[in-house]
Amino acid sequence: MNKYFKAQSWCLENNIKIYIVPIQFKKECFIEIFDNGRLIRSPKKYKDQSLASDKMWELYLYLYNKKQGNDTKNKSLQN
Repeated sequence: MNKYFKAQSWCLENNIKIYIVPIQFKKECFIEIFDNGRLIRSPKKYKDQSLASDKMWELYLYLYNKKQGNDTKNKSLQN
């Protein structure tokens, strides 16, 4: 299984959701993270949804590793 899909699956099972929030009448968007009732909005605006989608996958992997206590620089999920 792809490491990003595995990380996303784990996050969803643990009530962590990451999604894109479009800005009305613009191509720009934000990313929001819902982590067990806590809502976090990215301070950064993304130029388009494609860039935000790439960041979203990175965040799923980052949060998976962080919550599992893994070192994100030296460890990753097996494909």
